[in-house]
Amino acid sequence: MYIDFYKVGQGLLIFLGLALLIILIIGLLKLIKTISSVNLILKKNEENIDEILDVLPKTFKNWFDITDNVKDVTEVVVKMTGSALDSTDSFKRYLVYIVDILTIMKNIFRTKK
Repeated sequence: MYIDFYKVGQGLLIFLGLALLIILIIGLLKLIKTISSVNLILKKNEENIDEILDVLPKTFKNWFDITDNVKDVTEVVVKMTGSALDSTDSFKRYLVYIVDILTIMKNIFRTKK
């Protein structure tokens, strides 16, 4: 009674091959089921998808126009902010002059008493 390792190895490989084949078949069946579900969903929503694809280029064009407008407005706001900063600096200088003049007047009227 001898054990032929070659035959045992062949039997084991055949068994593993069949198991792998069964796993592949089950995987393919699940893949086919998933693809058919996706296809069914696409068919149900075909009108909505077509509508979105028609509207999408217009939407992106409007979006790009809006971003350009926002960019222009931002540039104007930056310029106005700079102008406002310059105005406040100028206003500060005038306030210093006014305070100096009022201080001088106060000192003049204080010395006359």
